[in-house]
Amino acid sequence: IQEEIEDYYWDFIVTSDHGEFFERGEYGHDTPLLYDPVIRIPLMVFAPGQSQRVDVHAPTSSADVLPTLLSLAGKDVPNGEGRPLPGLGGSEDAERPVFSVEAKQVSAFLPLSRASISMVKGTKKMIHYKGYEKYPDAFELYDLQADGEEKRDLFLQDTVTAAKMKQELLDYLSQAETT
Repeated sequence: IQEEIEDYYWDFIVTSDHGEFFERGEYGHDTPLLYDPVIRIPLMVFAPGQSQRVDVHAPTSSADVLPTLLSLAGKDVPNGEGRPLPGLGGSEDAERPVFSVEAKQVSAFLPLSRASISMVKGTKKMIHYKGYEKYPDAFELYDLQADGEEKRDLFLQDTVTAAKMKQELLDYLSQAETT
């Protein structure tokens, strides 16, 4: 029986749709805050014939799961938001923005009138709160390499990076809402 088991590939993926947040007065995942404890999720891919561990440290998205599976299966990967993961058919792109959105109280068929949107690009992270009473139109900027706990908002200090990332995030948001 052992020989028969070794002949089969044991491929599978382990992931989640969100993390958990137990700090800053928030508990669980029902929060508009998009700090890393909420948006960083486990993703383990056991690919066919894989014999070594491959760690990916570049920002990735749940949208990358399907393109990664298609790439591993030798299928065409359609153009779109997702890309095969680095080391599993794709390559790292430090300039690629990766987005997370929390908009549970807005219809999927309407513009995001009340939402939190984060954009990670390289080591920087911008968070935009839109339409909340406490945060009607607020932005935060973090350097994830220097401040992994996202406790030092640099939006008012690093105005050049803040302006550039704010405009890029708003451009992507505008494009998403018109398509």
